[in-house]
Amino acid sequence: MISSNQASKLIKNNLRKLKSKKINTMDSVGSILREDISAERNQPPFDRVTMDGIAINYSKTKMQCFYPIQSTHFAGDAPKKLIKKNQCIEVMTGSVLPANTNCVIPIECVKIENQTAKIKENYTAKKWQFIHKEGTDHKKGSVVLKKGHRITPIDIALILSCGREKVTVSDTPKIRILSTGSELIPTGKKILPHQIRITNGPSMITMFKEQYFDDCEHFHLLDDRDLQKRKIKKYLNESDVLILSGGISMGKADFVEKILEELNVKCVFYKVKQRPGKPMWFGVGTKKQLVFALPGNPVSAITCCRHYVIPALQSMCGKIKKNNEYVQMHKKITSKTKFTHFLPVKLKNLKDGTRQALPIETNTSGDFTSLSGTHGYVELRGDQEEFKKGQNVIFQNWKLS
Repeated sequence: MISSNQASKLIKNNLRKLKSKKINTMDSVGSILREDISAERNQPPFDRVTMDGIAINYSKTKMQCFYPIQSTHFAGDAPKKLIKKNQCIEVMTGSVLPANTNCVIPIECVKIENQTAKIKENYTAKKWQFIHKEGTDHKKGSVVLKKGHRITPIDIALILSCGREKVTVSDTPKIRILSTGSELIPTGKKILPHQIRITNGPSMITMFKEQYFDDCEHFHLLDDRDLQKRKIKKYLNESDVLILSGGISMGKADFVEKILEELNVKCVFYKVKQRPGKPMWFGVGTKKQLVFALPGNPVSAITCCRHYVIPALQSMCGKIKKNNEYVQMHKKITSKTKFTHFLPVKLKNLKDGTRQALPIETNTSGDFTSLSGTHGYVELRGDQEEFKKGQNVIFQNWKLS
């Protein structure tokens, strides 16, 4: 068996980058950028007025009480120039700051009568107040979004401000999920006392779609060797990533490992020093497809999918990996095995700004009920027996950002 860190490295070493494509910016939310987005011009592109009021040529030693209004300037108007320094220009939010002015006094602090602005008594002004100066957000040509960034709704305004109607993003991976087991019955069909519901495939579908990997389908296979080989061959050929759930252990109905060998899928590793998820298999198809054969137990399947499959998909799309996130242990935990323990936790935010992880022990790897309400899991290394209260440990959120 190999360690969980070795498993992650071996998966990374066998990844291939997906192709890129150009799409409309308005359709790009959730996609991963495959190019840098650079500023079309300075932002803001001019000294921008941020309050309705009057623009003046401010001098600390020559602050006036009355300013005759030269003209009125609206957002969208061409730039104007203050001719006489003892006058002002009435300005609106978003307009270009008139030349020869350097201060905006809000309309709330001004009374206008007979085309003259009277400043409220004892009002104190400052140079450059209520002015968003040109280029202070970013300069022309500067990179505002880097390649590998997943586009969010907030990013759309930024991309459009750079004049980008289309963007280059990663192609969508084709994901096929095959669950196995004659004891499994889909929701909506009659179930007998000795049978259980299909959950792994549908759960993984939702995990992928939460990550905007929408080209994913789930199919269930009975414990029939010929059927499984035929279907595995079919979906292997039409996918970038094939995920199998169940059928990978040592039982008489566990056919998956041998079938993959017969289909010339190269085994990269089998079995990992981890719990849950020890009997995990990973290989590469003849067309460089990634093949993950995950345990059938729900907690094992969900955890392995989150820890290995989703990061692999993100990397294939070119997403930049973020630094590890840490939390503090809420209580002492003792581990009696040499395996890495992926322990589900709920987070508790303390008043001092720290976050503590409250362990939620599952009742075997079939107990998916315990996962509900947890925020993620902590990684407890196999080379350490005791994890003290308050110790910092790596936290993995169920929802990868």
